[in-house]
Amino acid sequence: MESVGVPPTPCNFDLWYQHVSGANPELSWQIAASVDQSATITAAALEKLYANFLDPQVDEDEIAASAEGIRDAAQAVVDQVAGNGEHLRQYGNTLSQWTSRLGQNLTLDSLLHAVAMLSAETARASERNRDLERQLSASTARITRLKESMQDMKREATTDILTGLFNRRAFSARLRRALSEAKAEAAPVSLLMIDVDHFKRVNDTYGHPTGDLFLRLIGRVLSDSVKGRDTASRYGGEEFAVLLVNADLRAATTVANQIRAALEDKQLGKKHSAGGAGITVSVGVAQFRPAETAASLIGRADAALYQAKELGRNRVCAAQ
Repeated sequence: MESVGVPPTPCNFDLWYQHVSGANPELSWQIAASVDQSATITAAALEKLYANFLDPQVDEDEIAASAEGIRDAAQAVVDQVAGNGEHLRQYGNTLSQWTSRLGQNLTLDSLLHAVAMLSAETARASERNRDLERQLSASTARITRLKESMQDMKREATTDILTGLFNRRAFSARLRRALSEAKAEAAPVSLLMIDVDHFKRVNDTYGHPTGDLFLRLIGRVLSDSVKGRDTASRYGGEEFAVLLVNADLRAATTVANQIRAALEDKQLGKKHSAGGAGITVSVGVAQFRPAETAASLIGRADAALYQAKELGRNRVCAAQ
């Protein structure tokens, strides 16, 4: 850490432990790439690495509160059912007692008295059942709300708020799973790395709100372009990644060109300038090789992306 100027903070220690232990190969690849570009790593780069790879992105207090709420609701259901079970046993005992009495003293008066008592006891049992139904309904509603809250937290932890695509953390998990399945099934998997051309110029010329509109529009186009087990994500800043399952290099390149052409046709309205703000992207494509790691696949797709940039942007390049 000292050799590349990394301050000894808890977050940085966490980053370097994951890096040195080899527990997160993609993180190690990103750190190595940052070190190759400069003798040191900036604080901003460290924050970005931590946010992308290690930040849990979910409020632990919210998780604890939701878990406690679910436990309380479950215990309430247990108590409600147990209490009603005791009432039902008492009701059964009452019926048995009056059945025995009627067998011993069968007169009109005793029969009328039994009917009155059993009617009253049945009415009480019915009311207790209605109370239980209301209590169970309230508990069910509470558990449903807690479940929805947990699902919202899960979505927030895996979704990029601006574009609605998967975030980098979720994408990395899906990539690892897809590559593991590809090895087992001997099926092709390809990766697209997409970067917006001259995005800084867009922000400088039209302002950051327009830049955000660019990113949202790209998110919609990518969402429309993936299907089934394919995954589109915002990889970071103005960079996106698309995972294509059961797609070889040729098919993935075709999809990449379709995405590039679809975005090239988009404009953000002429109110921003006389000619409107157009979108172009550069795309790198790589097909997974059975012996390589996820980091290696990303590295090859990134290299193809930079080749597309060097060749003039607004184009697709495939890694061989």
